Amino acid sequence: MKRLFFVLVAVLAAFTVRAQQAGEAKEGQLLLADPFILQDDGWYYIYGTHAADGIVVYRSQDLKRWSSRCGNATNGLALHKDDVWGEKMFWAPEVYKIGNRYLMTYSCEEHICYAESDSPMGPFVQREQKPYLPEEKGIDSSIFIDDDGKAYMFWVRFTNGNAIWVAEMSDDLRQVKIETARHLLDAEEGTWEHQRGRVVEGPMVIKLDDKYYLTYSGNDFRSQDYAVGFAVAEKPTGPYKRYEGNPILHRHMGYYGTGHHALFKNHNCYFMVYHAHNSATKVQTRQTLIAPLTIKRDKSRGRFAHDYILGVSHKIVIPIVVE
Repeated sequence: MKRLFFVLVAVLAAFTVRAQQAGEAKEGQLLLADPFILQDDGWYYIYGTHAADGIVVYRSQDLKRWSSRCGNATNGLALHKDDVWGEKMFWAPEVYKIGNRYLMTYSCEEHICYAESDSPMGPFVQREQKPYLPEEKGIDSSIFIDDDGKAYMFWVRFTNGNAIWVAEMSDDLRQVKIETARHLLDAEEGTWEHQRGRVVEGPMVIKLDDKYYLTYSGNDFRSQDYAVGFAVAEKPTGPYKRYEGNPILHRHMGYYGTGHHALFKNHNCYFMVYHAHNSATKVQTRQTLIAPLTIKRDKSRGRFAHDYILGVSHKIVIPIVVE
């Protein structure tokens, strides 16, 4: 892991940007909530919550210089409402390359949906215009594919507040096996997760060695103390135990309301892309930031002995600025 850290520092040296005072957005700053970054064929594509009529996409080759909107759907979007079910509330997209196709999972009108394209820039369309789960509401979907090829959907159900659930998926990722759904996390009372509403959301899982690391946001997104923590399990379906040192991302480097992240790799190092309030006093829009994820062994004798501890660098933050 020490070697990994030094590689990380070298990779960042070319495009390090320090945080601004009190989280104020700089000129050209991308104001994108719930961001997700896909790396494909030498390009990085970023998607997120922003447009009223669909999902935006921007791209970069170096994580420093980003294009303007570059989607192939109507209005320069990656996904436009005319091509899918629903009319509004297009939130929290994630995009995966599956063979020669691209699958986007996202929320629309508080239902989990998916759409497909032959390009990361879209247009993403639904062959059958309906949600994954027409019978129930949900948000913040994330797909994890294990080493054996088995796929799982992590998402937020409105049970006891915003709670995180998991279910198995079909091999083609076009169906959620709702009969396998399992409850994973509720917001813990009296903790950072439960300061303003009962909220745990924005789940995403990575696998390190033989353990599964569920990263998630807690507290209400409108709170200046919206933050990110993680929990660990031996199986993707849990049970998960929270890290005692949570949250790992909280008011990061002078920004407020830091949360709803996604993790991605660059040169075998993990990064976290997340949003923050673009005002130190209230939520107006949210700006998009990147920071290196730190991964180290826990050498203590506590519950997390021999597991990895995830964290976020407190020396580097990269605001995404579009051309």
